[in-house]
Amino acid sequence: MNSKERLDAFVQGKTTDRRPNLTIVGSFVTQYNDIDIETYCKDYKKMLEASILCTRDVGIDYVQIASDLLREAEGFGSTVEYYPDRLPTLKKPAVDSIEEAAELKPIKTKNIPRMYDLVLATKEAIEQVDDVYPFTLIVGPVTIAGNTRGVSPFMKDVVRKPDQSKKFLEVVTETIIDFIDELAAVGAKYIYLADPIASLISPKAYADMAIECHEKIYGHMNSLGITGRLHMCGNTEHLLPLTATTGVKIIDIDTQVNYKKALELVDGKVILNGNINPVDDVFSSTAEHTYNAIINLSKEIQDDNNLLMPGCELPTKTPKENVRAITRALKAIDS
Repeated sequence: MNSKERLDAFVQGKTTDRRPNLTIVGSFVTQYNDIDIETYCKDYKKMLEASILCTRDVGIDYVQIASDLLREAEGFGSTVEYYPDRLPTLKKPAVDSIEEAAELKPIKTKNIPRMYDLVLATKEAIEQVDDVYPFTLIVGPVTIAGNTRGVSPFMKDVVRKPDQSKKFLEVVTETIIDFIDELAAVGAKYIYLADPIASLISPKAYADMAIECHEKIYGHMNSLGITGRLHMCGNTEHLLPLTATTGVKIIDIDTQVNYKKALELVDGKVILNGNINPVDDVFSSTAEHTYNAIINLSKEIQDDNNLLMPGCELPTKTPKENVRAITRALKAIDS
């Protein structure tokens, strides 16, 4: 099977030759064409070149169309600082109050160059690679809101001013819907939503204001024939029973989550994907250790219907042979 066939079959519950490898390679891809991180974030052609080379070398089953989590917030007016050797950071939020944020209007993907770059990269990936799907990143609503208002202030707003916070999340969600439409127009079939800041809110806050956003986003993807994936960093056990009901197909679980417990929490509603340690088990280890970490996780969970990978994004300088070992292990498990 090629990667397209493997991924399609697996998400449809059909027989595959092995489980797909959806490891979040992140800025690790920059090793393949020697670009710095700022170029990776600003030059979509160089980003795509690096991603395709990485896919071919390490054997992941998608072409990563992603770099950082600040494109949308930058579109709303936040100031972003770029660096040659690490991912960009939020320098200044776009707004100073939640009241100001709630009055913002949805933005159009075509009007924001770094957002539309991902659409162009997706289109070119489809044209250049016939046996592997691109998997395109959109930042989730809570994370966009946090990066537009400021993470700490927005977390306080969620508690103290829930009505305005919810209104702002609705604005952000409309922006995401437009982004999805633009990606669908160029043929996107797989999109993953990265919403790490959502893991910081309580189940009540998630149920009161964020779950509707996720439901709308994944419902829209489903209506367009797009398979959706959710990535939230950290321990998300408190949210898994809720996120599993949003219409998402694949949910990543980070290293802090107990995989067997997570399987119980989602009760077969979604495909889980995780969760060896990206630092201890991949970045700072040997290829043999990485291989065994995947093998041992498979033995621990005893489940063929879910996916195995590092729980979060790989560090930039992760050794290539260690990343290749993940695919080797998946082949061995399902041989």
